[in-house]
Amino acid sequence: MLLAQVFGTLMNVTTRLLEIEGNAGKGFHPFQILFVRMSITLVLASLWMWYKKTPHFPLGMPEVRWLLIARGFGGFFGVFGMYYSLLYLPLADATVITFLAPSLACWACSILIKEPFTRIEQIAAMVSLFGVVLIARPTSLFSGSSTAPPASGGGDFAPVNKTTVSVPDASNYDNVTPSQRLMAVGIAMLGVLGAACAYTTIRWIGKRAHPLISVNYFAAWCTLVSIVMQLVLPGVGFLFPKDLRDWTLLIFLGLCGFIM
Repeated sequence: MLLAQVFGTLMNVTTRLLEIEGNAGKGFHPFQILFVRMSITLVLASLWMWYKKTPHFPLGMPEVRWLLIARGFGGFFGVFGMYYSLLYLPLADATVITFLAPSLACWACSILIKEPFTRIEQIAAMVSLFGVVLIARPTSLFSGSSTAPPASGGGDFAPVNKTTVSVPDASNYDNVTPSQRLMAVGIAMLGVLGAACAYTTIRWIGKRAHPLISVNYFAAWCTLVSIVMQLVLPGVGFLFPKDLRDWTLLIFLGLCGFIM
């Protein structure tokens, strides 16, 4: 689990760089990143299970397929919520919001499969929810003016010279509007629900499916949805990486997804 968290953090940092500084400074859309990451994971996981002759590959046991589908569906919203929020939130803020998912998963597991969810854990979940409110910083509660506070940290910042073309900077949040920030928090919260669904279904499935079969459902759902959205959404489309740095980051992202 600790190793998975390390790779998960590396993936989030890589995603942030691709969204802000990739594509020659124009950035990649979350669906474009998801397509590359998940297609690599899907291919590698499928080849590994085929080579190892994993039982019930590729669809899993019939009695748990509906749970595997729910795992893939929830996992997609979990990862997309994280990737979208990284467009407008600092990595630290977006990551802290995702910490709500384990608490929701504990609550769901206590109802669906009767796992213990103690009073202390329930109190901790409420404290986590309060922390998310502090991160979201609703304007009506934290500001008396229309000026948006910096997305992370304190201190003043100099006004932007509109006649100057700025170089993309992954640490610059001065131009993020309150509405964009609120939307990012909302999508991140949707991602929390998706991640909680994924955690709950994985626990529910237990040992009835190989872990890579679960990963494959997740990767297949994300690959399919990202293909459709790239075809449907205006201004997105399929984007071919333009330099070695983008190729390296995208391949690294896919490899981390498979290892994680």
